[in-house]
Amino acid sequence: MQPQLIATNPVFELKGVAGRIDLSEWISGLSFGAGLWLASSPNLAAQLIGAGPGLYVILAAFGAFLAAVLVIQRHMRLSVTASTFGSPQRLTTNGIFRCSRNPIYVAFFVPLAAISYFSLSAAIAAIAIYIFAMNLTVISKEERELASVFGADYTAYKAVTPRWMV
Repeated sequence: MQPQLIATNPVFELKGVAGRIDLSEWISGLSFGAGLWLASSPNLAAQLIGAGPGLYVILAAFGAFLAAVLVIQRHMRLSVTASTFGSPQRLTTNGIFRCSRNPIYVAFFVPLAAISYFSLSAAIAAIAIYIFAMNLTVISKEERELASVFGADYTAYKAVTPRWMV
């Protein structure tokens, strides 16, 4: 007897003009903004406005994130078209995809973790918001599509590879 994959619809999807911006980008930006808001203090404002070390920590984190995305997308271009830009053509399970089914989403932990320069609890809250929202919306939709396209191959991959990193 083969295990059954139960795919659920995402709780929320953007439609219309706002839907032109990928939902994962909305969630990433809102999670980051929530983290900064939770970390808000006179020190944070002074660091960001006055070009203090905190600003450079945030900029470096976004630079690292963008570099990771470029490397991952280069890897994906060889084997799959990202679901944002069309239907997947081939299931990618090698490279960084052996450690996580969603390496680009994991890479966004770097900017979120950078919030810890100002407040560890705010960074943890931002990461929790991000994971919760991504699991309920973007990832559930992508997993449903991958299961539909790749069937048993995706089910087997999903069984051995974590959604995040653990």
